[in-house]
Amino acid sequence: MRVNKWGVGVILAASVLLTGCAGGSDKPADEKPSGAAQEENAAPESDCPELKDGATIDGAALSECVTEAMADSAGFAAKMTTLGMESTSRYNPAEAAVATDTTFGSVVVIGEDAWVKSATGEWQAADTASTDPTVVALSTAAKAVDASDPMGVAGTLSGEYTVTGTGTRLGQDVFLLTGVTEEGGTSVDMVFELTSDYVVLAATGSTELEGQKIESVQEITEWDVEQDIIAPL
Repeated sequence: MRVNKWGVGVILAASVLLTGCAGGSDKPADEKPSGAAQEENAAPESDCPELKDGATIDGAALSECVTEAMADSAGFAAKMTTLGMESTSRYNPAEAAVATDTTFGSVVVIGEDAWVKSATGEWQAADTASTDPTVVALSTAAKAVDASDPMGVAGTLSGEYTVTGTGTRLGQDVFLLTGVTEEGGTSVDMVFELTSDYVVLAATGSTELEGQKIESVQEITEWDVEQDIIAPL
């Protein structure tokens, strides 16, 4: 699978999903998960930087820890909000499966296979050569998904980040990491909410394109909960 442009949303979503993302989850971001979601995840065994208030952390060093921690999950669900529009996604790391729904259309990726459906169409295999521009956009998004890093987090952890505070998310304590990343030549201000074991429970990116401020917020709504994703065809 190709890597890392899906989750940040600020850049890729502007061309793929911004034209109609709605119908996101109504589940509050601070709702405490049940069952396995409440259990502590084992921290990655690699040498990971210490998360503490005021620390400056190299993003490249943190990236491996985040990717490993995010993959160590039975599954999770998330929503992305950009310019007030929402999309919802579900992930099953064991099957390398991702499913995303918006009013613009839907995408399912399982391993190397991908299917797309426009809001008014039927499911079909992803086809970036389609004559339907909606199918092309959805297919491009599907091929950009990296099932090992479906939120695109690791790809944005470049440069330096500073731990600027703490908070809570999904009933867990999180550290707030603030920094700037480059996407397609554009600087994007990023804020990540990480647990002590390097799970990113939320990410906010903001930038300015042609004089317009664009902000994208990703929030995990269920963590370590198995997601049933099946091939639509």
